[in-house]
Parts: sequence; structure tokens; C-alpha cells
Amino acid sequence: MVNVLRYITSSSLLLAFNGSMVVVFSFCLLSYRIVPDLLLAAFLVTFSVYSLNKFTDKVEDSINRPERTTKPIVFLFPLVASMLAGLLIGLREGLPCFIVLLSPLIIGLVYSVRLSKSVPRLKDIVGAKSFAVAISWALTGCLLPVSFYAADLEKLVLDFVYVFIRILVGTILCDVLDRKGDLIAGVETIPLKLGRKKTKKLLIIMNSFAVFWLVYCVTRGLFMQLMPALAFGCVYGFLAIWYFFRDRCRRLTADLMLDGEWLPIVVILSLFNR
Repeated sequence: MVNVLRYITSSSLLLAFNGSMVVVFSFCLLSYRIVPDLLLAAFLVTFSVYSLNKFTDKVEDSINRPERTTKPIVFLFPLVASMLAGLLIGLREGLPCFIVLLSPLIIGLVYSVRLSKSVPRLKDIVGAKSFAVAISWALTGCLLPVSFYAADLEKLVLDFVYVFIRILVGTILCDVLDRKGDLIAGVETIPLKLGRKKTKKLLIIMNSFAVFWLVYCVTRGLFMQLMPALAFGCVYGFLAIWYFFRDRCRRLTADLMLDGEWLPIVVILSLFNR
């Protein structure tokens, strides 16, 4: 069982599933009927983008996640096939869907690949990496449903902000685990720049914005029926911060917490979305 869990985290399968769960979350939050094809497209595109990341992060992964170390050719075919399949599904559903699905690939390339010697990767700019990942996930998760249906602007913005906060906290927590490999590879991340204690304080402040988000929604009378699930996501963030900064934080458990974060949120959301 442990080997199976290691495989689904190291292969990015769970992470890709998590990407499709973000889209489900937005469909439910905005009260839209779920379009299964778009969930599949989100899964395929997320899988391909993070497979691309394996090519560019070989040095760091060999230290932080040795189970990911493999020959690039192993990931080449699934990467290309997944991206093409995801984009074709999006194109079949309409040009707006296609553009939204293409955006993670563009951001992923700028994030992972040095396109010019004079232009650094986003990954090499302190803080830019985390914000780029959070924006990419929030754009895909929020705009895919909107590319299919009309949307209320206030609810759309609130959806984006909630997803952005959750992903931003998770991305920085991931960097907390990857400090050793990032240091050796010369990748300057927020945890390396600020140190352990200041990073923890920053994450608590960031996650606390979700509390203000909840208060705003309650005062506006928005998403009231779904509030238990939304509050759970906020509490989950604080629990993740606590666990990741424990001395006995286990890599597999931490990976499962981050890569599968949206599944329990969506399950609780579905229970109250009736």
C-alpha cells in the first residue's frame, strides 16, 4: 500500500487528480452543472505540466525526491500525449476552454525553462515561483467553468481568491520540504530566503486571509450553504502548516496532504451542495 501511495505521488497522478478537483470545486461554488470532459482535460494538462517539471528539476528531485529520478524518455510520451489530448478536448468544447487549458503550459514553460540567458526562469526569482503556480491553478480552476457558462463577477473573483490562497500556501509548504535540494541546486525559494520561523509566520498570515474571506462571504450572504466545506479548507491549511513544521514531518504524508488537499474539500462541498 505504501508503495502504491509513493507511486501516485511521485508520478504526479494524484496531483493531476487534485487539479481536476479544483475545477469541480469551482463548478460547485458557482452553482454550475459539472462538465466531465473539462475535468478530464484539467487532469491531462496538469499531469503534462508537472511531468515537464520533472525534466527541469532533475538536480533538486534527485535529492528531495529520489523516487522521481528516472530517464527523461520515460515521461516524454505521456507528457506530450496528455497535453495534446487535454488541449484537443478543450478545443472541442470551444476556443475559450482551449485558451484556458493552454495557459498552464505557457506559465509552466516560463516557470521551468530558461528561454534566454538574459531572462531568468520564474523558478529562479524568489517568490515568483509560488505566485506563478498559484495563479496558474486558480486561472484554470476558476475560468474553465466560466469558459462554458456565464458568471457573476463577484463570485468569480471570490472563487479565484480562495483557490489562490490555498495553492499559494501549499506551494510554499512544498518548498519547505525541498529546502535541501533547492539549496544545492541554487534555487532561492521563500523558505531559504526567510528561514524556517519567518516562513511559518508568513504562511500563517497568508492562510489567515482565508478567514477574512469567509467573514466577507458571511456578511454578504454568499455561499452560506457551502460554508462548512469552505471553513474546512481554511482549517486544513493551518493543520498542514503545523504538520510541515514538525520535526517528525514525513515526506509521504506531507505529499499526500498537499497533492490530495482538494479531495476532502470537494467531498464536504458535495454533501452540502444539495
